[in-house]
Amino acid sequence: MIINKTQEFEAFYTQFTTRKYKKGEMLIRSDDDPQGIFCLTKGYVRQYTISKNGSELSLHILKPISYFPMVWAINGTPNVYYFEALTSVEVGRAPRQQVVDFIKDKPTIIFELMSELLEDYAETLTRVEHLAFSDAYRRVISILLYIAKHFGVEKDHGVLVKHRFTQQDIATLVGVARETAGHEMLKLKKKGLVKYADHAMIFESIKNLERELSTSN
Repeated sequence: MIINKTQEFEAFYTQFTTRKYKKGEMLIRSDDDPQGIFCLTKGYVRQYTISKNGSELSLHILKPISYFPMVWAINGTPNVYYFEALTSVEVGRAPRQQVVDFIKDKPTIIFELMSELLEDYAETLTRVEHLAFSDAYRRVISILLYIAKHFGVEKDHGVLVKHRFTQQDIATLVGVARETAGHEMLKLKKKGLVKYADHAMIFESIKNLERELSTSN
């Protein structure tokens, strides 16, 4: 029987106490030395930075099963980011050295972890490109595609994202004011490219949203 990385790592984390955080609670601050490596098993965690003028920019949203901060764990690079509970979350937290000792002789786990980091890196490059060269409308579309890919579930009527990302969430992901994000979201809603139902977001056609990104000016 083949045990994949997630199963093996999850089994490792069962020896540590499950920690629970409420929405808005901080797991790691940028000026803290992390107390260990977290394994996110439930909920979403927002990784973000704050500029000198106090503006927040969300860099990544972690979902189960995610491990963080892995760059700090592997090469000791100081953590400079905030990790905040976007929803109620449950995590395991293991001492850094125990994690390193566990994975160092497991090349398959290391390879899969590096693959995930490289995928995140590639997506970050795409987001930076949109931040630098796109207008607010296209930036919002690109982040909606990111959300649909990472948090959506295929349904008969399209892609369903159970967590309703707020205008503020969208704004901090694309680096614009909340009012600007709301204005662009309204345009997309009027075009039928995004819909809301209770606390969920619905994308009836990802292809149409991708087409809107490629054709919009």
